[in-house]
Amino acid sequence: MMGEHNAFTLIKENIEDDRALLQTGIVGTGTEVEKQPILDRYIPAHPVDRYTFKKWDTNDWSRHNENKYFQSERDRDAASNTREEAKQLIHATTSRTNQTQNDVTERLGERLQNINLWKFELEKSIRDITSEIELLVTERRRLEYGIQATEGPLHIARDCLANRQRRIDYDLVQDIAEKELLKEIELIAQVQEILVKTLQQTKDQLDSCREAKHRLEMDWSDKYSAQNLDSKSVQLKNTRGNTQRRAGKALYNLHESLPGDWQTFTDNNIRLAEQEREASIRLRGMIGSTLSNTSQDMREQADRVAQALSDRLSETEEATRNLESNLKKTVDEIAAVESIIRTLKNSIWEKDAPNKVAMTRLTNRHLRPNVELCRDEPAHRLIEEVEEIEDSVRKLEDKLVNSEKNHCELKTTRLSLEKEISVKKNSILIDRDRCLRIRTCFPSGNHLCGYRSNTFGIDQ
Repeated sequence: MMGEHNAFTLIKENIEDDRALLQTGIVGTGTEVEKQPILDRYIPAHPVDRYTFKKWDTNDWSRHNENKYFQSERDRDAASNTREEAKQLIHATTSRTNQTQNDVTERLGERLQNINLWKFELEKSIRDITSEIELLVTERRRLEYGIQATEGPLHIARDCLANRQRRIDYDLVQDIAEKELLKEIELIAQVQEILVKTLQQTKDQLDSCREAKHRLEMDWSDKYSAQNLDSKSVQLKNTRGNTQRRAGKALYNLHESLPGDWQTFTDNNIRLAEQEREASIRLRGMIGSTLSNTSQDMREQADRVAQALSDRLSETEEATRNLESNLKKTVDEIAAVESIIRTLKNSIWEKDAPNKVAMTRLTNRHLRPNVELCRDEPAHRLIEEVEEIEDSVRKLEDKLVNSEKNHCELKTTRLSLEKEISVKKNSILIDRDRCLRIRTCFPSGNHLCGYRSNTFGIDQ
């Protein structure tokens, strides 16, 4: 009996475990599979439980199949993409190789055009510098006349500065006119220095021109050789020409120049030759270039000086008119202030009678006996009246003090304005009757260019 009872208890416990498993769900792919009980000890209570215990769910089965489908489709797509990429790569490399070779051929052709262009520029510069070397030693007499002609403007500028030193007080300022006069003296000194040095620079300039010509000829020779080599390179094709594989040639040479340096080198040679040519022109014909430029600069500076003096004169005259207008207004204001001072004094004096009346009323009302001495409304108003009158008197007295102070300041201003008007009239006399008048003697542009006043042609 004891053995049968134990067997029945074991079967009951196993059935309860199976029911609990059905309630919580069957173990799937994401859960850990529990150990199955020994078969000889497993006796299910119902036949259905025997076939549903510890098996996969249909959803897991479907997902497993879909994963296999997806994996196979992904592998096929990857293989197809690789084949297409291989075809495209073959086509792209072939096209790129042909395009690169055509591009290199085109670049070599453009390079030949650049070389031809610079060769043409070099040939032109060589012709120009050669012609300039032949014409370097000419017409020095006008240079000497030009140096002599700069003495007159120098004396005029110094005379104007000396006259303007006679201005007085605050008008003795370094205004624009004075700065322009100082610039004019500096410009004349620079012009004289340039003209004197030019005579000595003539021989040195000849050597510089010959050296510049030599650099141009060497540069032209190098470009001629480079043109021949690049022409041979352009003619090479895949099917013709002496072509062969050369190991180690696909490297940059340490002594190669950059395109910017290559162009800058020739450009510098041409620019230096042009500078030397221009310098030679200045030395060869100072009448046509340096004398013309310097005379133009001196005339322009002279015009700026005259304009600055005229502007300063106009400003001074305008300031004088404004000062006179302010003086008139100041005199009128002095009269108005004197009038208001008298009015303030009368107003202060007029407040004395009302003040006495109010004080007397307060004194009389303080004599009221006993309970009649009441702090009634009239008492309040009388006290307020006295305080109001005293406050008004204080304000009037303060305003009177300010008015008297303004009166003194206006009188001082009037004296200052009268003095300033005198100073401005002195400045007007100097700028108008002395400086501008002497500026009319400034030499003409032709005289500064080296032309004689008694001739109309060019002195050789």
